[in-house]
This record gives sequence, C-alpha cells and structure tokens, in this order.
Amino acid sequence: MTDTRIMLASGALFDLTDPEGSEFTLQDIAHGLGRVCRFAGQTNRFYSVAEHCFHVARNVPLEHARAALLHDASEAFIGDVTRPLKALLPAYREIEARIEDAIASRFLSGFERSFVASEFPADPLKAAPIKAVDNAMCVLEARELMPNVPGYWSSIPVDPDAWDQVRRTRLNCDRPEFATAAWLRAWSRYGHRIEDLCGERAAA
Repeated sequence: MTDTRIMLASGALFDLTDPEGSEFTLQDIAHGLGRVCRFAGQTNRFYSVAEHCFHVARNVPLEHARAALLHDASEAFIGDVTRPLKALLPAYREIEARIEDAIASRFLSGFERSFVASEFPADPLKAAPIKAVDNAMCVLEARELMPNVPGYWSSIPVDPDAWDQVRRTRLNCDRPEFATAAWLRAWSRYGHRIEDLCGERAAA
C-alpha cells in the first residue's frame, strides 16, 4: 500500500488522505509557505506564498484577515500548483479542498466562520473579498516578478476597488525564514484585533 503521509518540519506526519485526523500546527503551515515560491518558482526573485498571503490579509476587511492568511495554506503541504495545471487535475483539487476545510475548521474561530457564513455561504477561505484581493495581488506580483508578456495575465479578473487597494503594495521578497516569521506575527496580531472586534459586537 502506498504511504500517503508526508513529514512536516515539526516531525509530525501529515496524511494527504486524512487531513482532519493529521497533526499539524500553524508553525508547520508558516514554515512551508515561507519556502514555497509563487509562480512555480519562475520569478526573477524569490517570492514566497507566505508573503503573498501576508499582503492579501493586509488588504481585506479585518473579519477576513486570518482567513486570508490561510487562503493558500494547503500549499504548505502540497505545493503551489499553477492555475493551468490545477485545472487539469480534478483529483488534486479535491485533495486541496479537503485540506483547506481541515485547516479552516482547526484554526478559524467560531466568530470568523459565522461572520463569513452570514455573508458568503461558500468556503471561508474563498470569500469574495479575499478572492478579489488575491486576484489583484496576482496581477501586481506578475508585473513585478514575471516577464512582460502582453495579454498573458489579462485573463485574471481584477476588481477595480481591489486593485486600487493593493496597487501601492511593496513586495519585500523576503528570505524564507523572514517571510515565515512575518506570517506568524500577522496571525497573532490579527487574532488579538479580531477578539477585540468580537467583544465590541457582543457588547453592542
């Protein structure tokens, strides 16, 4: 029988066929995302998925910030598969969706999940504000990090408001360990702010 487990930086074993029953931490996620390069590594500088998620989180409403940090978290375990290849691999997409569900269930609070469900019934990691900023960041990143091929990136739908939000974003292209640390700091900071927001709404 094929072993469907991978070893994580923490030493835990993550089962790709049973993410819900696997042991993994936020540190495992941040470590992996900090070492995975966007655009299949075809960039002119190293640019991590961790930094991408950090920038998306900075540009969405606070209620969505931690979900935005996690929106590509499955890539910590299964890599950053390019959009064209992902479209050709339905089995991969099923595995990805199951891992995303396990991550959201484990790390998003009831407040965050209930807020998202009240406005966006679908997957909280793919809520409309996150998707809009994700697409806008993809275009910005491509302009700075990829060859200038007219028309290639035009197929990505870009919301004008989201583009206006991200267009001045400065890409740091941090080393993996710095990107990992920044992701973890952001997670903690947004957690405290969301707890405060939850308390304010409960008292209102």
